[in-house]
Amino acid sequence: MRKPILAAGAAVLVVPLTPSLGTAAPALTAADTGLFSALFEEPAGKYGTDCVSANDPRPRCKPTANAVSQLADGRQIYWSGLEGMDEPELSVVAEFGHTAINSGARVLDMRSGAPTWKPTAPYDALINANGNPDNEYLPLVPHNNDKTDNDGDLFCADLNFLADGRLLTNGGTAYYEEPGISGTKYGVVELQGLRNTRLFDPRTDRWSEVGKMKYARWYPTMVTQPDGSILTFSGVAKMMKPYYPDRPADSAANERHVERFDPKTGTWTVLPDSANKSLPLYPRMHLLPDGRTFFNSQGQVVNPMGYAWDEATWSLTSVFDPRTNSWTDLGINDFGGLPLGFRGSGFSMMLTLKPGDTTAKFLSVGGVPFAWPGGYFGVPYTTMTEVGPGNSFKSYASGNLHSPRWYNDGVLLPTGHVWVVNGADRDHLAAPGIDIANRTTELWDPATGQWTVTAAQSHGRTYHPTAMLLPDGRVLVGGHAPAGFLYGRPTDAAEQNLGMSRNYADPTFQIFSPPYLYWGKRPVITKVNPNWSTNRTMTVNVDRPSEISSVRLTRNPTVTHLMDGDQRNVELKIVSRSKNSVTVEVPNSNYLPAGPYMLFVHTKSAKGEIPSVSRQVFVDAKLTKAQVKELQTRAAGLVRGELLAGVPEVPAAGDLGSPGPSQGPLKDVADLAVLPGPAVRTESGRRPGRRRSLTLTRRAR
Repeated sequence: MRKPILAAGAAVLVVPLTPSLGTAAPALTAADTGLFSALFEEPAGKYGTDCVSANDPRPRCKPTANAVSQLADGRQIYWSGLEGMDEPELSVVAEFGHTAINSGARVLDMRSGAPTWKPTAPYDALINANGNPDNEYLPLVPHNNDKTDNDGDLFCADLNFLADGRLLTNGGTAYYEEPGISGTKYGVVELQGLRNTRLFDPRTDRWSEVGKMKYARWYPTMVTQPDGSILTFSGVAKMMKPYYPDRPADSAANERHVERFDPKTGTWTVLPDSANKSLPLYPRMHLLPDGRTFFNSQGQVVNPMGYAWDEATWSLTSVFDPRTNSWTDLGINDFGGLPLGFRGSGFSMMLTLKPGDTTAKFLSVGGVPFAWPGGYFGVPYTTMTEVGPGNSFKSYASGNLHSPRWYNDGVLLPTGHVWVVNGADRDHLAAPGIDIANRTTELWDPATGQWTVTAAQSHGRTYHPTAMLLPDGRVLVGGHAPAGFLYGRPTDAAEQNLGMSRNYADPTFQIFSPPYLYWGKRPVITKVNPNWSTNRTMTVNVDRPSEISSVRLTRNPTVTHLMDGDQRNVELKIVSRSKNSVTVEVPNSNYLPAGPYMLFVHTKSAKGEIPSVSRQVFVDAKLTKAQVKELQTRAAGLVRGELLAGVPEVPAAGDLGSPGPSQGPLKDVADLAVLPGPAVRTESGRRPGRRRSLTLTRRAR
């Protein structure tokens, strides 16, 4: 694997300039760059094998984290994408309608130290076992859907939390061949959007199905509203051939209808036609402080046939008003200093909302310009967009990344910094397998608007990667589910001989510890009521109340395809302090829609704020006494270890263009602030001649 060419130059930019050639620059440490853990992955088992090459026709490989979410009980759920991509013998286009399988889902548990995995029930969230009854076949065109057990895939669904912590998904994928010949495995693959809606209950680890949407959706976006309902936008019914003879006005376009989900009834309602709007797939949507929903002129560039005849309208940012069920266009976003508008396959991040904020700020990073066919090479451009009262709109350039990237993940850290990771130098989908992974990572500072290069990844992850904030302030990084090489037979040749991206799904994870974990002793939340309500004050017991600089709520993440429609970080106004607590004001539900949040408190250091380990709280959820007791008991078990934790040692940083020293074994949340001892590493049997992932065990201390 080649080292990114721009990484060396980027490293120079973050090393302080020296006054003379004879003075050595200070050595970088983890306090400057952060630190990655060793790779880790699920052991092979009943529901996932160690696939050993890009073309490995086994029954099922271990899932990769194409979608991931932080459950309120401290565990993580994730599921795969493009499962069965390792099986085509000649062509992905001709065979994937038959070889595709429903994505496997896992619950990852790192609460007690070493990670463990558990399949959900069913392991693939099985629906439509006898075929998708809502497939929209073209008339007079032969199709083949002999294989019906891949008609309920979670791949390309969206995911959001309900107020009570259950996870809602809408849409997904059914596979068939059109045209296709029954009795064979060859044809032209079609990815059909689903009308289905599923719920995952972390109390039972089981999936169930609730009311269907009226319109099928592949790549939709959901946004929770101030009243607790959920709106879904866009998606498409047929990814490859969006033509619908029974409703011709919807052909050659994405789904324009907006639907609302009622958590009380488990049903969807279609909004009036005035709410209809053409949007890209997985449009980047955000709830504003005034209760409207903002479209930030971004989405996914993926459909090989083009998205919609009216895709030029996607260059306009706009807001949806649920009171009038209507849209208002705002303006065109800056893109590298030019008013180009639409950004494909980058991310849009809503920045921290502070007390009294009526204007929301959004950071847009990476990707490619233009809608279909879009650009080819990733860009380093960063855009700041501000949306405020009275349809006020402003867009301007922020500091550029040190290296360009396509399909990059962004994580809003509890301190308000934005960390970027994953992605490639060019669009993987334009020519799968000849993109090059960008393994550098960068950190954006809201105070300066500039980026600093941080520790490099061990694995490049270019397509369908994920990155998600954990309750302890670290970041879980995983995923990578590519298409077969040039849409033909998947092969390892380009990776092995040319240093291109991996052409196989990657089930590994790494955990990134941001620099702030090495800046000093962390504050500790000693006690808090997990049952929060908007428009009132709440008391948070802490170990050093006079030193608390800020208190913030970060909504539990629900991440897929670079986006999270409910992503938000809200700073709470501190109204009083006592000898053992701070009291804060909780704003209204425009700022904090009902659901699960991670509560962080911060203290200041010379380098910046240091976050606590968070405590899980629920806003406007009406928890039962048993649920409150369970959350308080789990939180109480963390306090002693956090109070005893000292100031962490600070390891040296590695070359920013290549992986630095490994942090070692995974940590229990309870003693996160203490650096782990050395790892005991045993190799797992993956792919001879490749960098192997590590099975980690904790050395006794």
